[in-house]
Amino acid sequence: MKNHHEPPKSGAAILPFPPQKPRRGRPRSTRPNTDTGTPELVMKKLLGETTETLDLCLEKGLITKDQHWCGIHFRWLYTLRFGAPSVRAIDPTHIGGIDIKTDDPDWRAAREIEYHEAIRTLTAKGHVGLLLNLCIHNERPRFLNRNQTHTAQTAQAATDLLTQLRNGLDTLAALWGRGKKK
Repeated sequence: MKNHHEPPKSGAAILPFPPQKPRRGRPRSTRPNTDTGTPELVMKKLLGETTETLDLCLEKGLITKDQHWCGIHFRWLYTLRFGAPSVRAIDPTHIGGIDIKTDDPDWRAAREIEYHEAIRTLTAKGHVGLLLNLCIHNERPRFLNRNQTHTAQTAQAATDLLTQLRNGLDTLAALWGRGKKK
């Protein structure tokens, strides 16, 4: 006769897992709290190879703060006109959590005029190529390369290029009224 207080017997037994003292799977790796990048990137940062050219010129004292501002402003006007001069993937449907202002055509037209005036002035003075390459496309002149061998000829070429850079940035400073203390 069957007792109602006994659990029914089944063919499968339920086995309990042992407490998870020894964890299963791959052991955790210990990582630093801040990621400084790969060893190659850390070395490039230490050598100054990741610093933008305009910032490097300012750090070395080759240009003034006003000249630096003019180079950055020139790049900003260029990006308003043509977009950023780099390769990147974007999702046009994602706005990144920011409020999109309505486009002000008068403001944009004023920036367009400002950009064209800067290009005309730099072209007339002969500095447009150097400033486009240096400020916008972040190309480094030879005198900023560490591997450059220094001879009298390269020193003179570097001096001439630096003078042309300063004159071009001074042209922009004069155009935009920068560098004059009132």
